[in-house]
Amino acid sequence: MKISIYITLMVFVISLQVNAQNFIGLHKNEIATLMKETQKEFKLNTDVVNKKYNYLKYEDKINEQTILYFLNKDDYCTYVRLISDYSNYNSAINELNNKYTRKNENTWTFIDEGKKYIVYLEKEEWFFTINTKKKEEGKF
Repeated sequence: MKISIYITLMVFVISLQVNAQNFIGLHKNEIATLMKETQKEFKLNTDVVNKKYNYLKYEDKINEQTILYFLNKDDYCTYVRLISDYSNYNSAINELNNKYTRKNENTWTFIDEGKKYIVYLEKEEWFFTINTKKKEEGKF
């Protein structure tokens, strides 16, 4: 039992590092390559197509997580959303606190290559999301 918990936690930490690695600004082909090389537990899901949004959807079956990479019209990532089961919540908070600067209970910030980013956590009834986007001017 302890081994399975340990493996689950390790997979989750690795998956959060996907979110920690800044995919914003990358082309969808670069994202697909990085996901195949570094996050083999996540699989691209193309079963549902939403014509309103341009995105890549990756899912894992181990921790019940989904990562959405929202893309602009030229297929470059502008926004990342990780959706996760609450069983991963404490590990997620610890990882966010270790990687970023905490601004308040649900908001963190970081700077990558001179650009400012905001990470915010939203709690829903059955899941939580971690959203990463480029900081809007005047809101840091």
